Amino acid sequence: MAETARVPVQLWLTNRVANPGLRRLLRTRAGRRLGRHLAVIGYTGTRTGRPHELVAGYARAGDTVWIWVGNPGTKRWWRNLRTPADVDLWLAGEHVAARAAAVEGATRPEECRDGVVAYVEGVPGAARAMRLPGDPRSLDRQAVRGVVMVRADLA
Repeated sequence: MAETARVPVQLWLTNRVANPGLRRLLRTRAGRRLGRHLAVIGYTGTRTGRPHELVAGYARAGDTVWIWVGNPGTKRWWRNLRTPADVDLWLAGEHVAARAAAVEGATRPEECRDGVVAYVEGVPGAARAMRLPGDPRSLDRQAVRGVVMVRADLA
C-alpha cells in the first residue's frame, strides 16, 4: 500500500480511524472495562497552544499514572510534557485532572526505571512489548537510556 505524506498507512489508519473511535468509547460506560489499560490524555501544545488528545496505554500506581511512550524517537506528543503541564485523563471511564511530565531515561534513569517497573507490574505483556532485557528492577542506566515514560500525578 502507498504511504500518505511519509506516514505509513497503518499509522494513518490508527490515528485517523481507530483512535477517534477509541477516544469516544473510553469516555463511556464501556470505557470502564476497556480503560483499565487504555487512557485518553488531553494536553495543550507548547508551541501552538492548541488542545490535543490521544489514546495511550497506562498503568496506575496509587495517585501516579505511568504512560509508556513506545518508539519515542518517532513521536512528538510527549515533548510537550518536557516541562510539567496540566493534562486531562480519562481512566476507566472516569475523567481526572493531573500534572504530567516526560521522564527520559537518558536524563533521569532512576525515575524512568521506577516508571518502567510500575508499568510492567500494571500492564500484562508490557515487558515483552518493551523488549526489556530481564527484570525491570535490575535495569541499569544504559538499559533505560532510550526509554521515555510520562508520569502523571493525579490532582
